[in-house]
Amino acid sequence: MAVKITYVQTVDLLGGVADAMIASKDELTTLDAALGDGDLGRTVDRGFTAIKTTLASADEFDSDLGKLLFKAGKTFADAAASSFGALLGTAFMKGGMALKGSAEADGLAIVTALQTALDALMERGKAKLGDKTMLDALYPAIEAMRTQLSADDLTLTALLRAGADAAEAGAQQTQNMQSQIGRASWQGERSVGHIDPGARAVALMLDAAARHSQTFDAA
Repeated sequence: MAVKITYVQTVDLLGGVADAMIASKDELTTLDAALGDGDLGRTVDRGFTAIKTTLASADEFDSDLGKLLFKAGKTFADAAASSFGALLGTAFMKGGMALKGSAEADGLAIVTALQTALDALMERGKAKLGDKTMLDALYPAIEAMRTQLSADDLTLTALLRAGADAAEAGAQQTQNMQSQIGRASWQGERSVGHIDPGARAVALMLDAAARHSQTFDAA
């Protein structure tokens, strides 16, 4: 079975991810309070609520995945003015640009879009792997998904599940790291032992995407 996600499915999946992330705001607030100012839950709530508004007018984007994701990213960044909001907004916008003009995406296109998003995050955030950021969840997710591309009978759910599981493992490993970037870096050695909230957010997004995609594979 060839892995593919259509424009309509992408809109549906993003809606499911948005709902899951809004429901996770309390967990993210708690994680962020241990390392920063505790505003990540509010940021996620505002940003994904705004994305849901964008999805309600998805017919305006000519079934163009690039236009949809770019608008979603800009909407998130505008609604959730914060470092995380700016970074996640950038990830959506730059990842979307890799899909510009496409009404559907196969497995390779999905992985390429995620890699483009990762590259943009590294450039804008000036972080690297091991700095205890969302990169430490996103990078292993992309690598796991890239490996899956050669699997026989690969499904969208299997592709996303590989990414989600790798992202969760990466997020858990941030407990052993010392924060090097942003407000969390002020904690110094005290940041060790805590999960990076941005990495956990990435894991939650990919997990929600994997769970929601099961309805597409079953169709």
